[in-house]
Amino acid sequence: MVSILILVLSAAALVQFALHQWRMIWLSTANQPLSDSLRSVASIETDSIGAQDFSSLLQLCGEVSPSLKRSTPWLREVKGYYAVLTVLQKMFGPILRNSTWVSDEMMYCSRFVAVVLDQHLSVDFDRRAAVRPS
Repeated sequence: MVSILILVLSAAALVQFALHQWRMIWLSTANQPLSDSLRSVASIETDSIGAQDFSSLLQLCGEVSPSLKRSTPWLREVKGYYAVLTVLQKMFGPILRNSTWVSDEMMYCSRFVAVVLDQHLSVDFDRRAAVRPS
């Protein structure tokens, strides 16, 4: 019985560690600075990216490069996390009215997509510059 309890607690600790590690990976990505090229392409002020910009940035990812959604690590997971946060906000809106946690998390999801898009635009720009004859 004690060994089963140890196994369950160890599995719970491992899952908690994995979730925290995953969150820190995409939060560190989301906190990277954005270039001015994103502002010109997305028509969004890079300093004021908010939770409401998530769907437009994700749609822009699909327009710029359809393979970006499949090839980018963690984008699918962040999209799922954003969907869960949206459901939480709708279900518990009156309870979470004074809490900024959900809106902050949704803003970080939007920033993550913006950084991914910005990195892709930078790489694409560098490729085009390298191919261009001197």
